[in-house]
Amino acid sequence: MRKANLGVFGVSLGVLAATIGCGTAPEAQQPPAQATASAPSERPTFDPPRTFDVSDPIPLPDSASLSKINLGGQRVEPLPLLLDGNRLWISSVDRLEIVDITSGMVTGTLRPAHQPALSPSTQNPFVGGNPAQPPILAGTGAQRRVVTAFAATAPGKGTTPPRPVIEILAVDAGTGREAQRVEIEPSDEDQHELTRKHPVVIGASGPVVVAQVGTDTVAVNLDDRREIWRRPDFALGAVAGNVAVGTDAKAAVARALAIESGAERWRTEPAGTITIKPGSPKIVTATGASQGRKQFFRLLDTATGRMLDESTATSSTAYNITCLHDGRSVTICQDQRQDWTGAFDDSGKWLWELPGKKANRVAPTVTTAWHGAVYGRTANGPVILDARTGEDRETAPGLTPWLVNEHAAIASPPDASGGVKLYRATG
Repeated sequence: MRKANLGVFGVSLGVLAATIGCGTAPEAQQPPAQATASAPSERPTFDPPRTFDVSDPIPLPDSASLSKINLGGQRVEPLPLLLDGNRLWISSVDRLEIVDITSGMVTGTLRPAHQPALSPSTQNPFVGGNPAQPPILAGTGAQRRVVTAFAATAPGKGTTPPRPVIEILAVDAGTGREAQRVEIEPSDEDQHELTRKHPVVIGASGPVVVAQVGTDTVAVNLDDRREIWRRPDFALGAVAGNVAVGTDAKAAVARALAIESGAERWRTEPAGTITIKPGSPKIVTATGASQGRKQFFRLLDTATGRMLDESTATSSTAYNITCLHDGRSVTICQDQRQDWTGAFDDSGKWLWELPGKKANRVAPTVTTAWHGAVYGRTANGPVILDARTGEDRETAPGLTPWLVNEHAAIASPPDASGGVKLYRATG
């Protein structure tokens, strides 16, 4: 990253983007009223797609964007969605829905075993009031599982009152059937109340998934169906490679913990403040202030903690950037004001940045990136950039997606009619 440009733009950096039964089949559902069917084999795939059919969108359940998008059609928080092949997975506070993207049909719904602590009807109805986060994909091959978490309330019995519990649910990504369900305790601060802090599964390595549960970071082995370690008062920022990287609640120190054991792999020197966020499978970003109060943005190697790159500034609002990996080898970053965009590769080398004064090009508002393509928009409309060069790849894609794969895109309707819909890739 060219530090001179950071000074000009005042960029700020922070990152974009006990077992209870198993093998249960999901509830069968009916398709939305306007859904149309299409066999997967009839449609070509595009990796990555450059154009989309906006004339015949497929409606999606309200849960796909509930309280995540404002009246202007802008995403305020990440959508609680995972797009994988011909399936769209939707996490809610009280269910996990499976949608066939060729038809829009909700083909199954899986729910917590106990009473959910929240429901869509009782949560905050305003934008930003939905705590559901995207499910994650864990494992490879035949062991691929979609994983999410619920806050729930186990019933009382005799003289024992109801108690809060956390349920980690893993679903076979191929069949859509429940694979594992593991019950764990909430963090200490939630022990004596019915928790409304929704747990978030952050990442996985092999069969081990790592979640933020209240103020605790917790690792669960899905195959063994048990909690294997817990780190109290630890804010998990990213799971990358075989480490979970985060910060202590009472000290401005970042630590990397081995996913399989929770043992510390490395730590940073104490700072004034520090926040860890995702970068790539090999890199995490660290934003904060040194003890001398100079602001910094760093790229850290996840295996060793070695600093690969650093930008510094004196302004207290200097760094607030979001970063998103394209699923291959490039990470795209953007500042909160959306007037600067840059990209680095998996070695930590910065590849390009916009705006470019010499080329008279502006920075796009980036919405997602996938397999070498960066999707976004400018005042001229939707645009797709090449992730490695930053050059325009497509200037008329038809829409600006929030999520994309080889089959389709999830996007807000171009007519600003609300919610999100599914649009088939055409080229």
